[in-house]
Amino acid sequence: MRRRSKLGLSLTALALCTGLALAAGQSGRVVSVSLGASDEATRFGGFSGIEVSDDGTRFWALSDRAALAEGRLIRNESGKLTGLEVERHARLIDPDGHLVDGYESDAEGLARRANGRFYISFEGYHRVWTYRGDDIMEGGEAAWLPRHPDFKNMQRNSALEALAIDAEGALYTLPERSGSYSRPFPVYRYADGAWAKSGAVERQGEWLPVGADFDDKGRLTLLWRHFTGYGFSSRITRHEMTGSIWPSEVLYETNPLTHGNLEGLSLWRDAGGQLRAVMVSDDNFKGYQRSEIVEVLLPD
Repeated sequence: MRRRSKLGLSLTALALCTGLALAAGQSGRVVSVSLGASDEATRFGGFSGIEVSDDGTRFWALSDRAALAEGRLIRNESGKLTGLEVERHARLIDPDGHLVDGYESDAEGLARRANGRFYISFEGYHRVWTYRGDDIMEGGEAAWLPRHPDFKNMQRNSALEALAIDAEGALYTLPERSGSYSRPFPVYRYADGAWAKSGAVERQGEWLPVGADFDDKGRLTLLWRHFTGYGFSSRITRHEMTGSIWPSEVLYETNPLTHGNLEGLSLWRDAGGQLRAVMVSDDNFKGYQRSEIVEVLLPD
């Protein structure tokens, strides 16, 4: 029998802070809103992936306990993010119709097509599943995508953290760890029913890729994190997809403790033409960590 857990009460959050942050030498406005308290029993919390609608009014946030939250982003008349409301929250179902649980539940990357179809990457058992958008919140079953041979040899708990879809509908993913400080991160592309290595991005010290998206100009953008021992730093980079190692440009970078453990990234462009990055943090179901959605203005 299929079962799903829901949040019985919508959560509305007020803005926590607004201010200025340095983004590649330019000022970028930062807004953070609380996503609500964690609840391990319903798998609400531990958010590691996010998708935002083209108009910046709706979001889907993925928990690394194999659950998905859906809601709306609340904005004022000028478009500034002021809060959010969670409308639905449900556990994910596997291809056999059962709740995803245990070792198979470590969902990390989220990507959504324009037609509403979702793709989710997992880093426990390294794989990508797809769900039809019209029933994912109603117990919709998953379908397997083929696995690249490299996936089975990736590090445990450090594999397919980031997932993105380009304008042609091709999927892109890369592991959270490359295996060596001197080894670039391989990027895999899924099209025509198969994965293939498409390129690589350079590894820079302790920075690890945790989120990915394409902007409306077709540019690959990555979210990185670095744990300093007393807090997380975050970085956003844009990549030219040319050559064997794709060049990068830093768009945004923070000092430790500016935000929580940001892991998910989604891009959208507002009516004024400003490119915006929306990120979500993973609180690891710990009371001393933050679960928040952060929006940053990016340079074009």
